[in-house]
Amino acid sequence: MLKKEFIAGMVTGAIAFGGTGAAAGLLAQPSMQSIYVNGRPVYCTAYAISGNNYVRLRDIGQAVGFAVSYDWTTDSVQISTGTQQAVQPAVATVPSATTAPQPMIAAPTQPAVTPASVTSSRDYSQDANPEIFTSDLTREFYNSARHAYLNAEKMAASFDRERRKADESLAASLPAGTPLTSKMKNVCHELGGVFYNYEISENSLYVYAFPRTDSDLSRPSVQSIIETVKRFDSDREKAEYLAETICDRLEYAYDRNIDSWNKAMDNGGKAVCSGYASAFNRMGRAAGLNVLTVGSKAGNHAWNLVYCDDECLTVDLTHYDTSHNEANWFQLEHPKMKPDNLDEVEFVKEVMRPGSIK
Repeated sequence: MLKKEFIAGMVTGAIAFGGTGAAAGLLAQPSMQSIYVNGRPVYCTAYAISGNNYVRLRDIGQAVGFAVSYDWTTDSVQISTGTQQAVQPAVATVPSATTAPQPMIAAPTQPAVTPASVTSSRDYSQDANPEIFTSDLTREFYNSARHAYLNAEKMAASFDRERRKADESLAASLPAGTPLTSKMKNVCHELGGVFYNYEISENSLYVYAFPRTDSDLSRPSVQSIIETVKRFDSDREKAEYLAETICDRLEYAYDRNIDSWNKAMDNGGKAVCSGYASAFNRMGRAAGLNVLTVGSKAGNHAWNLVYCDDECLTVDLTHYDTSHNEANWFQLEHPKMKPDNLDEVEFVKEVMRPGSIK
């Protein structure tokens, strides 16, 4: 087993956890086994390894009322009762139904330590649609991303731009040893907006925010549009006014002779799909709308998703401006295309608005 893991046997009287098969050797597979505490279903990240179901000891502690922390000075796991605060996740294993129960190994009797990083105690993932979670985009990553999204202003204010160093005391850390994936990086990129960018790295295994200066919005004509959008009462009114203004200002560049979107908006210039989508994304976010730019490589096309109050709607301004087909104007689905990397798109949507995917 890996160093610094705490391996425990069956926690009697606490959970009912049946066995599941695992691949040969020590290959871990996500386990979908149901877990109950006193008859109530709870969520624990679980993996099947060599016939055993492994869950984090911290998850068990949160469910039954003890805390788990790691003391780097003594190289030991600490278990404390009467508190739910945890520092580093430790791991527990529960034998499968065919394996005899084993006694729990006692932890060293050392006092609990104060964590260097304050982690979020709230499990935001319970509010999200569980269908968005995959082996790459986990509940733990969701909690970190949602925490950063809600605390972007604090994180950005504490960011050391010269050293590109974030204040870890504001972060909701991922478990030690979590593999960093391209999907995680893509989610951070999609979350990035007008005022804040988001990042995750091998050195900073949590999502952190840092300030962004968007020169695209500096033109007076663009600022005037943003301020007008803000004056509308509902998200739908804001989004429709912005969409209409963009279509009025831009002309589709059939000759591919294009300007940057903000320059084109200023003088009635030409743009292709990426220019229309960027204009709606940048100005919409600056005006307080939750907007995403999505695309299809197969269709060589880009368009937007926007939250209008409680609905996430598709708006394809390029196709609407060239055809005036209502099918491209604020609909639940795109009439012809699906976004690439749909799992990442839906994950970002749930970070912005938990429970919005039905």
